[in-house]
Amino acid sequence: MDGTIPRLAGLINAQPAGILGVSACGGPPDSWRYYIAAASTLPAEGLEEFTVPASTWAIFPGEGNGISIQELERRIVSDWLPNSGYEYASAPDVEVYLDPDPANTRYEVWIPVVKKQA
Repeated sequence: MDGTIPRLAGLINAQPAGILGVSACGGPPDSWRYYIAAASTLPAEGLEEFTVPASTWAIFPGEGNGISIQELERRIVSDWLPNSGYEYASAPDVEVYLDPDPANTRYEVWIPVVKKQA
């Protein structure tokens, strides 16, 4: 470990509170990025800054490991989203890790949504 996660944890001063996984997948695939991040207004020397746009979020809680997060995301896209009256908005997905134990963590998956047009 290079100390990045504890450093990010020390920067958290905004919502959502936790270590974040931000999937910025707009545009062509070679421009897609996954950021390990923290919501903060503090200067972060030596780190890249990325602003997640204000959005309407569907928030799904979960607990477990990386496989459980992938399974939750699959269910959101295949089960919840088609029947929800919402569709994906043009913004990044956010994973919020609420517990520092990666083997069995509490987390939330934030999906940006807009109401479907009738």
